Amino acid sequence: MSHLDVVRLLGVDAPARPEGEGYGRIVPEDFELLVRALPQGVIAASVLLGGADVPVRSLEDFTRDTALRIADMREALESREQELWAPLHPRPHGMVPWGRTADDGVLLWDTAAADTADWTTVLTDTDFQFWLDLPFSASEFVARALRGRAEGTPAFETYQEYESGTFWKVAEDKRARAAVLANRDVGAVEEIVTRLRSIGVPGVRAYAEELLDRAAGAYGALPEDYLAVMREFPGGVVAGVRVFPASAEPGAPALRRPDEDGPFLQWGEVGGRAFGWLTAEGAPEEWRVAHVEPDGSALTRLEDQTFATFLRRRLRGDDSLS
Repeated sequence: MSHLDVVRLLGVDAPARPEGEGYGRIVPEDFELLVRALPQGVIAASVLLGGADVPVRSLEDFTRDTALRIADMREALESREQELWAPLHPRPHGMVPWGRTADDGVLLWDTAAADTADWTTVLTDTDFQFWLDLPFSASEFVARALRGRAEGTPAFETYQEYESGTFWKVAEDKRARAAVLANRDVGAVEEIVTRLRSIGVPGVRAYAEELLDRAAGAYGALPEDYLAVMREFPGGVVAGVRVFPASAEPGAPALRRPDEDGPFLQWGEVGGRAFGWLTAEGAPEEWRVAHVEPDGSALTRLEDQTFATFLRRRLRGDDSLS
């Protein structure tokens, strides 16, 4: 999927690419051509592209306006003693911001691939506790946001149009989510799902459901709290916990049994420890979180923690693994 798919969805004319320009050398070509094609504004009431002079001449120039945001992200994570599975720019192969959301989330590239055309998207929420892995280019991400937007939501608005129109619906949704999270008796699943939805980008939920549908039946019945969260979450990091997607391409980590015939069903990892459930112990609703040491020497079962309550405990600052 390319920038041409996006401009067609938006109904704008794609400018011809000038001959001899160096698109795609520093950041992905599809992003540069998308920025060149679109005026500044808000896409699907949720996505704002980072401004850039194109073609981009250096990564230092491109990231200059986001350097403080990257520093804030790093400081927020270090204050919680959390490490990312990938570094942040300017470290080698560090994640590079390319846009943001209307809810002040951050859109980044995972720059591990040598070819910029293979850079994929990472989306994080306002306080950097949810990091979503999305195998999409910038163009595919924007196209999915357009296709997934609610009925009546404009495909594109200038900042002025957005602030006088759709902004008020977005603000109303923010207030509603804040009211849910302010409830001291909010359930673990509702709290996590509400926070995931606060990232506010259409198309992400549809992709998460695609992954869950692919995994349907492969492992039999699964806990309802896991299913409810993974309908919203396509895999990534939650408060320092690497949560695998429900399904993935061959060779990529996903919900799995490390020992094909064993009772341990792994859904993620923390600090080299495999986290999952012992599936031989009763019905799925009775499964509790368990983890295995990196060398496989010991297994610990957390008697009072389900998938959702364990993640919520981490989100609230309790990093205990016992």
